[in-house]
Amino acid sequence: MVSRGFVACAAYKSKVVFSIRLLEIFRVAHLRTPQLSIHAWMKTIADLHGLPFKPYRAQQFSAAYDLYLAVLKRVKLRVRRVLGRNGPKWRMENCCPSCMLKVEDEEELTFSILVTMDGNDSLKRVFRREAAEYDDDGNPLPSVSKERFDPRVADAGGDYFLRREVVNMWDKEQMKARADATEDKSSCEERWKNLSDDASKKMWAIYDETGVFICLCRHGFVLMVADMVRSGELSKYPLAMSAELMESFGRNIGAGYDISCGFSTTLWKSLLGPRALLQNFSCLVGAFHGHAHNRLCQLVFLATYVLGLGLEDLEGCERLFSKSNANAGSVRYTSVFHRLQALTTYFEHFDTHETYANLSKFLVDNYWQALGILKTEPALHSAMSAAGIDNVDVFPTRLEEEFKFLKSLMVEAEEDSLQMEYYQRLVNLADRTYVSSTMLSFKFTDPSSTTTACPPPPPLTGSTATVTARRHAQENYSKALLEVQQSETSMGVIDRWEPTGPEWAEAAHLVSTKRYRMALLKLERLVIQRMFELTKMNLSQTALQARSQAIKNALKTYNSAASSIAPPGRTLSWSEVVEYAFLADFNLLWDPEKVGEVREWATPGARLLLDQYFRIERAREEIIRCNVEIRRLVTY
Repeated sequence: MVSRGFVACAAYKSKVVFSIRLLEIFRVAHLRTPQLSIHAWMKTIADLHGLPFKPYRAQQFSAAYDLYLAVLKRVKLRVRRVLGRNGPKWRMENCCPSCMLKVEDEEELTFSILVTMDGNDSLKRVFRREAAEYDDDGNPLPSVSKERFDPRVADAGGDYFLRREVVNMWDKEQMKARADATEDKSSCEERWKNLSDDASKKMWAIYDETGVFICLCRHGFVLMVADMVRSGELSKYPLAMSAELMESFGRNIGAGYDISCGFSTTLWKSLLGPRALLQNFSCLVGAFHGHAHNRLCQLVFLATYVLGLGLEDLEGCERLFSKSNANAGSVRYTSVFHRLQALTTYFEHFDTHETYANLSKFLVDNYWQALGILKTEPALHSAMSAAGIDNVDVFPTRLEEEFKFLKSLMVEAEEDSLQMEYYQRLVNLADRTYVSSTMLSFKFTDPSSTTTACPPPPPLTGSTATVTARRHAQENYSKALLEVQQSETSMGVIDRWEPTGPEWAEAAHLVSTKRYRMALLKLERLVIQRMFELTKMNLSQTALQARSQAIKNALKTYNSAASSIAPPGRTLSWSEVVEYAFLADFNLLWDPEKVGEVREWATPGARLLLDQYFRIERAREEIIRCNVEIRRLVTY
């Protein structure tokens, strides 16, 4: 039957067959337009033949299509076996000629390979369950799975998907690393956690696979994919992929990830840390996600300031997701096997007919882009002369000065922390003392027991609620006093601070400054979070102020805190808040006593020159990398 160009839909006594040509046309059309379902395809065929659509035809076609793909896969594996390309990691280690083919006497690059990793929750799959049942009291009982065992699942992911057991090896390890990493936790990581809607935390009861975590080379070839199973973007996924990368590609790997600042801490503290350090594994942040990170983080991880990175933006995952998300509708309610089959065939087709076909164009476009940037170098030198800058060496120095300044603002001295804690406990004790003395001074009398003549003062008694309130006041006072005594013991305080003393005033200033900084952090977080939400809806340029009452309240709180410190901090208008958010310059307001200081690297003109200089440097590096990669591609 196959020799005559037909594929059956049943193993025995099949009365319905489909032509191989029809199956191949659907395969190519579906890979180009993943929204095209088998159901819609069979309706199209029925319309062409002028026949009524029968739903069971879709099931028959699906069975024949699975068999057809299995045959193609088996033939491809046999060819690879003959060519000696059947190793479990051969495809990943050889898929991109510009990254992985080494040529004799080529110039050594700072990064041997550049990759990017990211998670995407669009390709979810609903977990199949039986209809909900209820007990006698109307409470829902645990539902039973309807998933059937399918032996084809084991190999459905091919050499693209990492097996779940491989990923889960890093599950307990990453939990341990997170527990140890609390001391060096990055503030940027919290911003990304806050971007997820609270409702998404409940989705894991509905879905089995909640998305995919993917790794690409800088040219867009898919290196590996992992299913995110009933979870969000846990660290075990990038940890597992980092381990695979280091095993396959060795030293000097540059990996872009949107929260590399937080992930790098997890990586260094995990069991993979010593190996990553030995192999010079670098964690980087992509250009698009960079503005969501604070300035201090950008100076370390952002692509613009990383030596040897060239013009690579490390945002290939976003470009792939914009296309692969077309599969979301077709895989949402499929079986485990059919989802893996659909995604694997899509990624394979994407590598062959999209990425590889456009590889030479990618290199040429990058070359032209780099040349265009280098043409702006005379304009940079003219601007430097106007600014009184004689040598370009000043720009790396300014970047280092900015890093040291921002780093110093983030460190809170231990002595200051103890003083602020002691001051706050003294304030609490004063409040408790007032409440306790007030409660004890009241005399409670039952009005119904009074007579015309003035009776003698009654004993100090009262209602049950009053007696309880008095007891609580005494307990709170005793607790506050104990805390003050503990602070005095740990600090070695002999004479308790008084509100009129210099120590009290100094600590009060520290506390007000800290409140100012906390208000600033909250304002920055809310603005950036809201900007990302609106960017996803293409609304980032419209009505940002009107769309968030929380930001208005945070701005009001910040301005109040700024006015209460001595000397008063800088209050902000709405336009200034948005400007600081886009430039990631909130850190410049961190220390209110130094806001007025003029630093050479902090002026707008100096910042523009700084970024222009580093962009030209990255363009030079891009020319070097493109020369190497073009030679590799031509040799291939």
